Amino acid sequence: MPFSLDLDAEAILPPEIKPLPAPVDLTAEPGAVFLTGVTGFVGVYLLRELLRDTHARIYCLVRAEDDVRGLSRIYDNLEQYGLEKYVRPHRIVPVVGDLKLPLFGLTQEKFDALANTVDVIYHCGSKLSYVAPYEFLKAANVGGTVEVLRLATRGKAKPVHYVSSLGILLAYSELVGGQEEDELDAGKCPEIGYFQTKYVAEKVVRNARDRGIPVTIHRIGLIVGDSQTGVCNSDDFVARILLGSIQAGFAPDVTNAMDMTPVDFVAAAMVYLSRQNEALGRVFHLLNPRPIHWSDVFDRVTDAGFPVQKLPFHDWVDAVEEHGDPQTNPLYPLLPFFHLNFARRMLGVSDSHFAALGTASTQKALRGSGFACPPVDQHLVEIFPGQFVESGRLQPAATPLAV
Repeated sequence: MPFSLDLDAEAILPPEIKPLPAPVDLTAEPGAVFLTGVTGFVGVYLLRELLRDTHARIYCLVRAEDDVRGLSRIYDNLEQYGLEKYVRPHRIVPVVGDLKLPLFGLTQEKFDALANTVDVIYHCGSKLSYVAPYEFLKAANVGGTVEVLRLATRGKAKPVHYVSSLGILLAYSELVGGQEEDELDAGKCPEIGYFQTKYVAEKVVRNARDRGIPVTIHRIGLIVGDSQTGVCNSDDFVARILLGSIQAGFAPDVTNAMDMTPVDFVAAAMVYLSRQNEALGRVFHLLNPRPIHWSDVFDRVTDAGFPVQKLPFHDWVDAVEEHGDPQTNPLYPLLPFFHLNFARRMLGVSDSHFAALGTASTQKALRGSGFACPPVDQHLVEIFPGQFVESGRLQPAATPLAV
C-alpha cells in the first residue's frame, strides 16, 4: 500500500448524489429496509433485530447465482448462529448483487425499483482483510458505500445507517482517544488497507452528510459472540485469539485494554439508535465502556478450566508458530499480521499504546433504552469456550464451566 496515499483525496462523492427535498423521520415505521452484510456476523444479528423490532420486509444484498441460492445463503447464515427461528420467508427478500459493482450489478431499472421500495438503509457489508492492500479492498468498501448513497438519493428520501470501524482511530496514542463527534484525522488511521478503506468510506458518508443527505455513523470495534448463548464467529479476531491460545496452551501476557463487545448488544443498540430522530447526522461508538486487559481475560480462561501459560507477546507468537502443527491452529492465518508493528501496538506491546476511545455521547444516547453492554466478567469469558466445546472445536474443560 503506498505510503503517500492521500485518504481524504480518495473520499470522492460523485456530484450527482444529492439529497432529495423530502425530510425523513427516523421514528417512522418502515415498510421496507435495505440491508448489506447479511451473510456476515454483525449483519445477520442486524437482520434478527430488524425482524424483531419492525414489521418491515428486509431486502438483503447477497452474492449468489440467483434468488433461490441467495435466500439459501441467508437462511444458512441464520442457522449457523442459532437464529433459524428468525427465518421469515415472507419478510426476507434476497437482492442478488455485489457491493464492488456499480449499482451493485443490478440493471438501472432494478436499482431504481429498489430505491422506490425501501424506506431505510443499513450498510453493514464490507470486505475484511488485515493484510490485503487498499487497492484490493477499495471497490467493495469505498465503491459499495458510494452506491449505497446513490440508492439513498434516488426515488424517495431515505436515511442511511453506516457501520464504520473504530479501527480508523487506532493510531491515537499517549493522548485521550478519539471522541464520537471529533473530526476525522487521516493521520490517526493505521496504514492497514482495510482500515484505510473504512476511513475513506466514512469520509464519503460525512461528505454526504455535509450535502444534507440523512446519515448516521455507527463505529464498531472488537466484536465477540452472543452474550446470552455464547454463539460466536469462530473466524473473528477475538475468537481466534481465545481458541488458538487455548488450543496451543499459550496466551499473550499483555496489558493493553480490549473492549470485547457482544454482537447482540451491538445490533440491538444500533437498531435502537437508528430509530431516534436525535441520531440523525451523529456518530456513535458501539464498544464496551468497561474494557479488560488481554492478560486478565486469560486469567479468567484458566479459572474456567482451560489452563494456558501466559508469555510475553513475542514469545507467545513464537510458541504458537512452533507448537505442534501450527497450520491447524486458528491463529495460523493471523501469524503474519502479528509481525506487523501495527499489531504489536494494537495489543500493547510497543512503546506507544493505543488510547481508549470515547463512548460518553453514545452512552448518553442509550440512556433509558434498556440496552447496556454486558461487562467482561467471568460469565462472559467462560461462555465462549463453552460454546467452542459444544461445537466440537475444543476439548471439555479440566474443571466444570460455571456458566
